[in-house]
Amino acid sequence: MMHARLVALFLSVGTVSTFAETIAFEDALRRVRQASPAQEAAKHQAHADKLALDRGKRHWFPKLYLDARTYRTNDPGASFFGLLEQRSVTSADFAPDPLNHPNDRWFTRGALGLDLPLYEGGIRRNDVDRLSHAAQSSAHEARAVRLEQYAQVGLSYGSIVSIRAQKAKFESLRDDIEKLMKTYQLGQRANPVGYSGLLGMKSLSNRIDGLIRRADATAKGHYLALAEMGIGSTDWDPGDVDLRSFAVAHLGEGQMNGISPRVEAYQENSLAAQAGAKMQKARFMPRLGAFAEGVVFDGSRDTALGYAGGMYLQWSLFDPSTFGSLDEARSRAAAAEEYARAAAQRERSERAGYDQAEGALRENLALLEDSDRLLAEQLRVATTLFRNGSMPALSFVEILNRRTDLIVQQGKVEQRFLEASTERLIRSPVSGLAQQGETP
Repeated sequence: MMHARLVALFLSVGTVSTFAETIAFEDALRRVRQASPAQEAAKHQAHADKLALDRGKRHWFPKLYLDARTYRTNDPGASFFGLLEQRSVTSADFAPDPLNHPNDRWFTRGALGLDLPLYEGGIRRNDVDRLSHAAQSSAHEARAVRLEQYAQVGLSYGSIVSIRAQKAKFESLRDDIEKLMKTYQLGQRANPVGYSGLLGMKSLSNRIDGLIRRADATAKGHYLALAEMGIGSTDWDPGDVDLRSFAVAHLGEGQMNGISPRVEAYQENSLAAQAGAKMQKARFMPRLGAFAEGVVFDGSRDTALGYAGGMYLQWSLFDPSTFGSLDEARSRAAAAEEYARAAAQRERSERAGYDQAEGALRENLALLEDSDRLLAEQLRVATTLFRNGSMPALSFVEILNRRTDLIVQQGKVEQRFLEASTERLIRSPVSGLAQQGETP
């Protein structure tokens, strides 16, 4: 029982267990998308702004209202006008005592009215324009959030692929070294040269063990990051995936023209701010409308009907709370516009830099892969020479160290390549999602 628990614990904390589930990148992305609070929040915000736009487009609809109230009063004015609205005033109601000291009376008043704005200075039309740009901004923001999480998943997933390949090379090299040490006959203290070579192999074996542990820890970090993003488990395997093929298929090369969804959101925010400034200007314009209202009034004497209808003009001629509001709105709109321009300039500059870095790293990876192939062949030849005594141990250890250094260098370049690719992807108008039939 204790042995079984130890095995289970080892499998749970290891980077990938022997029986781990294989999760393809598309499946990992789907799980993250389904569990992402950020994507859900952005989606709900976009939906809310779309509903606000739909509501704003109905600004030309007439306002229909119902007003009803029942009250008891002994107020002289309210009582007299209550009798008047019942159309039941008599000459006795003008006597001073009942006029000044009326009895408590119950009244009920109901009104059905319609208000139709005819001219509002363009405030509602500009409000619709503002809401339209706000809705577009939210839609772009949702795409930006989705794209950024896509890049995060791509970076961690690709890093796991790279680390697994790097770890496999380390383990193979360590196994070869351990086999050679077991059969090495000249590694006795009496033979300083041979003993020095044996110490070099042991030291290298320890170094490789440390590199393997570091690779496990780094991979574990990426597994935990993906688990937090929505995959939920760290006990899975990306399968047999080649890093270069993964980058081409899912990270793409992007385009150097156009802007990213994030900058598109900034630009729409700028346009919304400009529409808001026009709204503020429209507040200083007159408002013209038509209205109609039907009234039913009920009291202790009778029930009567009435109506009113006509036109109205409203114009705020003096309001200290609006002083400087137009200049403020224009300044905010100008700030939003300049911010969007600055963001677009910064994005173009950064994307160009990441694109150049990605290209250089891709070429560097090709050279390292060729060097890895040549050094692997050299190591096979050197192993044969070492076993038949034609190569000194120290020279052989030097080749092993060069092989180890090359694997380490490959891992570093692959990581920088993934980082450059995902950073460029975030700033690209085209995301790798389109290649999978997805829309960012």
